[in-house]
Amino acid sequence: MKKSLLLFAYFLVYMTPIQLFFCFWAYSFLFSAEHSLLSFTTSEFYDLTFLKPIKTWLYTWFWNDLLNFLWSLPAAIMATLKFIFNTWLGFWLLPIAKRLNG
Repeated sequence: MKKSLLLFAYFLVYMTPIQLFFCFWAYSFLFSAEHSLLSFTTSEFYDLTFLKPIKTWLYTWFWNDLLNFLWSLPAAIMATLKFIFNTWLGFWLLPIAKRLNG
């Protein structure tokens, strides 16, 4: 259990550049004239990118009303909040997990 906490902390820290890429990718759509910060939903982001098959697959496995709610939220804001929270959580957990392991 202690080792898995350390691996999870490292996973969160190492995923930071990928999440930053997704933030920039979502914000790149906002530079077009047809989208604004609050109107560009996560559902539209999936539909405009190669991630559309993943969206379709998730609808077969999860509760559709929950997915409709989550994907109606603004994509850029959600990507930024996820990036900030996951990076903070990873850096917060890392010293705790190292102290538990050693």
